[in-house]
Amino acid sequence: MLTIGDIYIFVSDFNLALRFWQDGLGLEVAEQEVTKSSAFAVLEFPDGGPALRLFGGVAPWPPGQRPETGSRPMVQFDVLTDTFDETLVRVLEAGGRTAGEVEEYDGNRIVSVADPDGNTFDLVELPPEAEDGVAGRSGARDEVE
Repeated sequence: MLTIGDIYIFVSDFNLALRFWQDGLGLEVAEQEVTKSSAFAVLEFPDGGPALRLFGGVAPWPPGQRPETGSRPMVQFDVLTDTFDETLVRVLEAGGRTAGEVEEYDGNRIVSVADPDGNTFDLVELPPEAEDGVAGRSGARDEVE
């Protein structure tokens, strides 16, 4: 069996990142630990899948010292949703930003989104369920050349 494991994201402002992932996307905190110098949280998607693990310092980066977007290694992954518009609004209201235009492939929308630290992921609209109740393929860009 080959599947995606947990996703690890190292952040510059733990509380801001936790708010983004918890409030913006509705992830549930399954585990959290904060010491005097560092913080860690495991967040789970409401409908299952791999967990998201946040690691960061307790104090945010000093003003002007936060790394520029794209200046560090990034993690790329998709977040699949059947409530694309509502999810995108929540993400933006929680401090995220789009990192490109909303595009459409095979009738499903996709947009690259950045969290407050500049970590990007693609928000992918799940295809509507077929008449037999089975949704189409999970990765809208899998067949894009």
